[in-house]
Amino acid sequence: MTLHQGYNIVTEPVADTESEMSSLEFFRRLAADEEVSTPVTVTGLEDLLYNADETDRSSVLAELRQTLRSTRSLGSMDAVQFVVDGQLVDDVEFRVRMETSDGGVYLDIGQLFVEEPKPLTATHAVARK
Repeated sequence: MTLHQGYNIVTEPVADTESEMSSLEFFRRLAADEEVSTPVTVTGLEDLLYNADETDRSSVLAELRQTLRSTRSLGSMDAVQFVVDGQLVDDVEFRVRMETSDGGVYLDIGQLFVEEPKPLTATHAVARK
């Protein structure tokens, strides 16, 4: 399988990329409009969101969504591969279910993108830039 243009949310990498970085580094570079070589693999998005205070997750998602929308670091033809440790769930809204010591936690990752991610397979979804 190959990466699609836009944001690929996957549970297993679907393509080898020359560039890989943590989600924190990725969003910092986008916020500063620094160069990001694409295609790029971004890891740890679920950890970044999970470690945010539960009452602040919506505002964190809104801030990250705005960063994706306003950055000049990525073009419409670029491909980003977000590798998440969890299960993709597309029911009422697109989420990632991750296992913790307290059981399953659902993270509303779909809110990160302007367009809700569209599942291609059980392990791969794509949101357009």
